[in-house]
Amino acid sequence: MEKKTEKKSKGGFILRIVLSVLVAIAIWLYVDIGEATTVRTVVRNIPVEFSGENSILADRNLMLLSGYDTTIDLWLEGPRTTLWKLDKSKIRIVANTASITETGRQSLAYDVIYPDNVSRNNIKVDKASVYTITVTVGELSTKEIPIYCDVTGNVADGFFAETVVLDPATLTLRGQRNNLLNVAYAKVVLSSDEAQRTVVKGLEYQLYDYNDNVIVDENIRTDITMVQATLPVKTVKNVPLKLHFEEAPGSTMDTMKYTIVPQEVTLYGEKDILNDIDSILLDTIYLQDLTQYQSFDYDLSAPEGTTIMNDVETATATLVVNGVGERTITVSEFNFTNIPEGFTPKALTGGLNIVVRGLIRSVDAVEPTDLVVTANLENLLTAGDYTVPVEVELNGGTNVGVKGKYQIIINLSETPEPEPEPAPEPDEGSAENP
Repeated sequence: MEKKTEKKSKGGFILRIVLSVLVAIAIWLYVDIGEATTVRTVVRNIPVEFSGENSILADRNLMLLSGYDTTIDLWLEGPRTTLWKLDKSKIRIVANTASITETGRQSLAYDVIYPDNVSRNNIKVDKASVYTITVTVGELSTKEIPIYCDVTGNVADGFFAETVVLDPATLTLRGQRNNLLNVAYAKVVLSSDEAQRTVVKGLEYQLYDYNDNVIVDENIRTDITMVQATLPVKTVKNVPLKLHFEEAPGSTMDTMKYTIVPQEVTLYGEKDILNDIDSILLDTIYLQDLTQYQSFDYDLSAPEGTTIMNDVETATATLVVNGVGERTITVSEFNFTNIPEGFTPKALTGGLNIVVRGLIRSVDAVEPTDLVVTANLENLLTAGDYTVPVEVELNGGTNVGVKGKYQIIINLSETPEPEPEPAPEPDEGSAENP
């Protein structure tokens, strides 16, 4: 019994020691990673940026001849948590050239700029590889040269490459006069292998002298690092010319024939644009308005983003109507709907001439009684004379239709009150004798 008690006591003692050690480690870790613990880190080869070089310094006709490729190593000190979240690749060193007013060797101070999520008050530069930046300043000369583009390869079969467009088209160089004298032009190279669409690429340029030899000179500077080259690549597509026809009773497609010359045109443009174009609509034709023979000329307009090839500017449509005739029929009977309460309408138009159109035999068979003319009076509220539109319906016959729109003149008057009927006279035979 005593041995068991002794073992239990020793086990509890060991457990307390282990717990104490773990607590101590946790406290040490908390203190070590907290804001109270200061650590150091090194950031190497940070490139120096020069503010005002292309503005203030250039306005003074000065430029940096050396020192612009300087890099600096920084030894930073600060809380561990701050340095842990510091993105070293976003640390910048900026030297201001505004103090430079003459040529020769100059010393510039610099500022260290940290990412936005880090306060510079929490970090200290403990040591730097250099504390001032030495630069050499010379007189600035400028020279504008053209940029050319060599296009390599061939576009896909059935496609055509147009002239390359460069942005910018010229390059302004800065440097000492002797360095710029021999520079003739800049060149970029664009590949167009099997292209079926316009090629747009940002390209690095190379400088050349007057003998077409490559020039590599770090003392020649420019604001532009890339040139955008655009190579338009287009193709062709034949599309038909079309007319849209609106039919009506007695005026249907089986009664007419038409031709369009030319039947189609060749469009030139981007593949993606041409894919959405199936035809060119010239006009909408209402068959009811056609005479027996008509010819229409149309000025052709290419869809947006395309051009019509072969100098085709106009098209002619010829329409011939067969077996169709027109006839004018006079109608003098009119119907009214939606007559205002308390009013009576009366047609002042004695006869309405209505044109019917259709197959000749069917047109000849139409009688005035086959035409039902109805005036809708729903918008009339007071007495007076009005001109109102009418609907004309043709009873019977699918090969004939009414052509045009019509109206009549009516008079709307108040309906008179009916006179009261006289009282019946008494029957003498039924009267009582006094």
